[in-house]
Amino acid sequence: MMYKDYRNKTTTNSMIAYSVIVLLFVIIRILASDYVGLFDGLSETAEYLLNGFAQVGIMFALSVLIFKGCQKVTFKQVFKFYGYKKISWKAILCCFALGVIVYVFNVFVSTFFRTFLVSLGYNYSNSGTIESYPFWLFIVNIFTTALLPAICEETAHRGLLLRGLSSYGSRKAIIISSILFGLMHMRIEQFFYTTIIGFVLAYVASYSDSIYPAMIIHFTNNALATTMSFSRINGLGLDFMFTWIDYNLVQNTILALLFIVLLCGLLAILGIKLFNIIVKESLVKRFDGMQVQVMGKVARHNFNEEVKLLTKGAVDLQGGVDALEEIISEMAIENDSSDMIGRALVQEDDEYKPNTLTKVLLVCCFVLMGLVTLSTFIFGVLCI
Repeated sequence: MMYKDYRNKTTTNSMIAYSVIVLLFVIIRILASDYVGLFDGLSETAEYLLNGFAQVGIMFALSVLIFKGCQKVTFKQVFKFYGYKKISWKAILCCFALGVIVYVFNVFVSTFFRTFLVSLGYNYSNSGTIESYPFWLFIVNIFTTALLPAICEETAHRGLLLRGLSSYGSRKAIIISSILFGLMHMRIEQFFYTTIIGFVLAYVASYSDSIYPAMIIHFTNNALATTMSFSRINGLGLDFMFTWIDYNLVQNTILALLFIVLLCGLLAILGIKLFNIIVKESLVKRFDGMQVQVMGKVARHNFNEEVKLLTKGAVDLQGGVDALEEIISEMAIENDSSDMIGRALVQEDDEYKPNTLTKVLLVCCFVLMGLVTLSTFIFGVLCI
């Protein structure tokens, strides 16, 4: 199959799988709305089970199974295409640190857009004050709101969607997948900051050529948000910095804004350095892995040749060179079968033209989730 044909097929199949996920999430969101209220009255356990099903059953399982079935490849090839590629321990530690920075920026960005929406007349939903937040519930929430989304949402967005859209070129794939990630939350109050987070996660996943950094950053961000809620309700004081900023924004706006600008500047510099380390470490890890594969196959070939030479009594140097070239060609073919589109992130020498089905599915995803997100803003403005 020609490269362009394979690229078109993969992009279309990715959009088919993602469109099914979008449709199911839109249906669930409508059924769970205040105007339908199908899930009203569910016990806390049932709500956790429903959330787990949405994450694992729809976001993760369907994104893998539908793409695998349409593409007609193995599970191993699917996960390799999604970017399930090992990274070094140094890169892992840098990802956790970058996750902390992303969380701090997330707090500032969400606060800014919250103020903006309120100025437009939007009323944030008030779900009531939680009086008790035991430690066991904190652990459960870490699992359901940090670990599961980090794995499942990243598989669907930085795996299936970002990789599938890489035919458009890395910049367009990052932008489109980030906006769709923001819209997938289907709440106007979450759209802005989740889109920005999605951009960071897509950027890291693209240039590290691995989905694991995005998963770790995503987990760290959500885990910190859960931890700060636990701290605030139980009076542990871990969120003292944000409390101090909120207080001084009212008492001394200029001083607080100056502090925020300086803090964000320092965090941005540190974040860029961490990003560079993550990308460098990921690429080195990938190169080392390929080198081990090549040398392992060469060693096996040399052993077989030495056994043959014991019986022939002759040395064939050209045969060894030809064998090495054959080994490298075989590895290229193996990688080509499962990671062909992944290389499009750095190969943008031609203008990609998606087929009609891909365009229709992409537009439908934007329209469906966009309308639901917009409706949350309209109802939020109209509610009293």
